[in-house]
Amino acid sequence: MNLYIQVENGHTVNHPAYENNLLQVFGLIPSNWSPFNRIQQPDNLLTSPFQTAQCTYTLSSDGVKWQDTWTAITMTSDEQADLIAQTQANPPGPNVTLNTTTLQWTPNTPKPTDGQNYYWNYQTGVWVVVPLEPTTPT
Repeated sequence: MNLYIQVENGHTVNHPAYENNLLQVFGLIPSNWSPFNRIQQPDNLLTSPFQTAQCTYTLSSDGVKWQDTWTAITMTSDEQADLIAQTQANPPGPNVTLNTTTLQWTPNTPKPTDGQNYYWNYQTGVWVVVPLEPTTPT
């Protein structure tokens, strides 16, 4: 479906609308509505847990279509401290420590080095051996 956005004095108004909705309401595409191209948020936009994605509507390089433009916004130090506090208040289980730079939980006990495969069980707070073959529950 084609999208359009209302433009007044070179600035977008509200959010994009589907072409068929505009046709139902107005019977045609009003002259102050311009084509719009939806751009999904890039997967690699946020490079830190202390960033948020902000979407704005900008005129594309063709000078005709408007589009989503994504920007990574760094949180203030107060926002970062609040996020760390909220995360620390909700650990995924026992025996873990929060890395306040990455906001990742890490086990407090080292992974065994006896040659077996292990995974960390966050509920119990212990390393568990991964079986070589899946087992069928009995």
